[in-house]
Amino acid sequence: MTTLHLTLVGLGSRVAITLIVIINTLLLARVLGPAVFGEYFIFYRLVSVLAAFADFGLPQSVNALYGRHGSWRPSIHRVVVKLVPVLWLLVSLVGGITLLLAKEMLLPQMMPLLVAMAFAILPLSMYANLWNSMMVGAGYIWRVNFIQLIMCSFSLGLTIIIVVILRGGLLGAALTYTFVMLSQFLVMLVIAFRKNTARPVDNSPADLSSQMLNFGLRGYPGSISTFLWTRIPVFILNVIYGPVAVGVFSVSQQVVEKTLLPAQAVRDVIYQKMSVLPGASASCAMNRYVRLTLWGMLMIVGIGAVATPMLVQTFLGQQYEAVIPITRILLGGALFGAVSLLLDTFFVNQLHRPGLVSILAWVKFFVGLTLATVLILTNGAEGAAVAIVCTQILGTVLYLVLYVRMTGTHVIELLRLENEDLRLVRDQFMILLKPKRHSSDIVPAE
Repeated sequence: MTTLHLTLVGLGSRVAITLIVIINTLLLARVLGPAVFGEYFIFYRLVSVLAAFADFGLPQSVNALYGRHGSWRPSIHRVVVKLVPVLWLLVSLVGGITLLLAKEMLLPQMMPLLVAMAFAILPLSMYANLWNSMMVGAGYIWRVNFIQLIMCSFSLGLTIIIVVILRGGLLGAALTYTFVMLSQFLVMLVIAFRKNTARPVDNSPADLSSQMLNFGLRGYPGSISTFLWTRIPVFILNVIYGPVAVGVFSVSQQVVEKTLLPAQAVRDVIYQKMSVLPGASASCAMNRYVRLTLWGMLMIVGIGAVATPMLVQTFLGQQYEAVIPITRILLGGALFGAVSLLLDTFFVNQLHRPGLVSILAWVKFFVGLTLATVLILTNGAEGAAVAIVCTQILGTVLYLVLYVRMTGTHVIELLRLENEDLRLVRDQFMILLKPKRHSSDIVPAE
């Protein structure tokens, strides 16, 4: 199965996942209202920020090593299982002390019970992130998408029962998220153990855990800063304007993040390609991925900008009218964010330069933090959106400058569609429309 074919196949499941997630988000926003939904979103974001601090760069490490060294996979998973509780306890200790001393400054008005639940969910989120990285690194895209589809559907069902029908409110929404994360953890753990026990050969090095941590720590600062510059505006909004502003902004941010699904589908497929292709072939392939994704995202952004007012009025009502301009601003940044997602794989998996990625991520962090602080004070949620978009544009430009200089690529190769690109897309769509008779035509070899 070609990369483009696998991308198109994976994109179909991603579309289904995205539709379910958006429906779930809109249901929560509509039923809870801006203020309560804002409180829930702060809880949700707290889990993701804690997970970013707790992973120590391991998602990048396991992604690269799990894909490149098939015989190491059982040992890689064992290392993951051992490290997750250790790192969880470490971050819980540091994070707990920090919030104990500065909770009113960092998370004003947030219920202590929700803070405790966030720390309880943390190891489940950590393992899920690492499991996804392992599966994607090995090219098991269908497995990842299938689990996500099942869990997103399960989450939507529980939301309808607990939040919509039983009116469970904020705690009901948080408990739903907790139960879904626990269920997902158990399913992923069983799959990983069953898959890895089927591999009789394991010639992993004795210092594998050290190798994984060393590789991960080189990219760890970058992963933290990447999470922070996109998440910090939410916490600044909460401190200055309260949960209502967070509720409005978070609807826009969650929906726009889902428009990146084509870029995420391409990225998941090419992780392994970037790990094994030689330099010249890797850059040639990356050029094609970037220009196809860029033009595809341009169409999605255009449609989204036009359709946003109708969608907001239909599904959310007048109380969320402020979502419209915020969404349109963030859509502009999604176009640049898609390019950065792809180039990440080249710098980490092809060049093995997670340190360089970290430096760029910290540049974006400091620029984003400065812009967010200034613009949120003067323009509220719209200022937060502008800060994120400006940072995305800066980060993508820096990536492109480095990529062009390191590979000798001309910028026009990243922008101009070629006849061969269009022919490949057409042929792969035709293949998808034909009935499949052999399993080898349907799933990649594992």
